[in-house]
Amino acid sequence: MKIIKKIFFVFLFTHLCFGQDLDSSVLYQKAINTLDGDKALEIYNQIIQMNDKSDYYWLSVLKKAELNYAIGSYIKSSNLLKEFNLNAPRHLVTDVSKSLLYQALVASGDNKAAKEYERKVNKSASSKKIKKNSVWFIQFGAFENKENAKILKETLNETGISDIQVNQVFNRGKTTYYVRSNAFDSYTSASKKASQLKKYDDFTFAIVGY
Repeated sequence: MKIIKKIFFVFLFTHLCFGQDLDSSVLYQKAINTLDGDKALEIYNQIIQMNDKSDYYWLSVLKKAELNYAIGSYIKSSNLLKEFNLNAPRHLVTDVSKSLLYQALVASGDNKAAKEYERKVNKSASSKKIKKNSVWFIQFGAFENKENAKILKETLNETGISDIQVNQVFNRGKTTYYVRSNAFDSYTSASKKASQLKKYDDFTFAIVGY
């Protein structure tokens, strides 16, 4: 119950306190905490148009696909899910995203494509080129309010996710508080750890490098 309350307050404070920011991680946090589906979709589209192909780009593609599926736009949803499941980094692709692709294709009446893409998704490897950054983190959230970041950190700790830090970064005239793991010296190490975190369905995370 205590964890549920903390998650609720993170949701509430973030929804009330976020301003505009070009940081895709901040925009993504704003979108998932937006109650209006149309407004959330606008933010996901903004992140996608930035086209940085970061984890937040791919997570926005997935969220956009989910929203389209929810309103019955199965063809749009299936096209987005094809892109996500075949091209997103492997630590982001889950059985849920694969299953939703299959369901969207079936719902759109394309049973043949459903079977074809089911095979492709299960065999595909990420074609994304990994940048040669010196340090990598698993990032769980980005906030303009420090208290929101601290609440998320505490909630992660109580859930069993340890070694979490809050990093304060001043960028483009604004202070942002990032909730991240300890640093990894390679993308491979961060990705391996991220794969282990897939069991925590209540949290969204991305791998970021510098």
